[in-house]
Amino acid sequence: MGAHDDWSGFLIDVGLGQWNRAGLDVLAAARRVFPSVPAALVTASNERDIINRAASLSASFLCKPFGPTEIAAFLERVTAAEAGIDERLEGRLSALARRWDLAPKETEILAWLIAGRTRENYLVRSGSTALTWRVHVGRLLKKAGTARTSDLVTAVLRDEARALARRRT
Repeated sequence: MGAHDDWSGFLIDVGLGQWNRAGLDVLAAARRVFPSVPAALVTASNERDIINRAASLSASFLCKPFGPTEIAAFLERVTAAEAGIDERLEGRLSALARRWDLAPKETEILAWLIAGRTRENYLVRSGSTALTWRVHVGRLLKKAGTARTSDLVTAVLRDEARALARRRT
């Protein structure tokens, strides 16, 4: 784990091999070095002590069997954290991803754009090609009903500003 310092998220099964709860120890070790990286514990057990331990380690809890909706919520948290989006906008990003039925890569690009990052930085960070970027951005713009990425970001931030104003009144 210490060989890398660029973890995006941790998805750890509670039971690792023959050790029944080793995943909890792995996550505890990860938290000492990477306290803010999104994490989720996976298990077939819904025992109270495991759920409490997951909460104390600031990790989501996924009980097997889980489906695409549950894993998508965790991946959206990872994407938002990696893009540098704060928690307030993370919720907006998650809602938009569901409303527009965004693919994971489209959600990742939307997070990247909202965070004010550049296409070039995204290509370097993700290892994607310019063609891949164009395809995903084109789909994203179509789903959002906008023509340009600047219009998309403006719409998202304006929507968040309206929501913030409603919460204050």
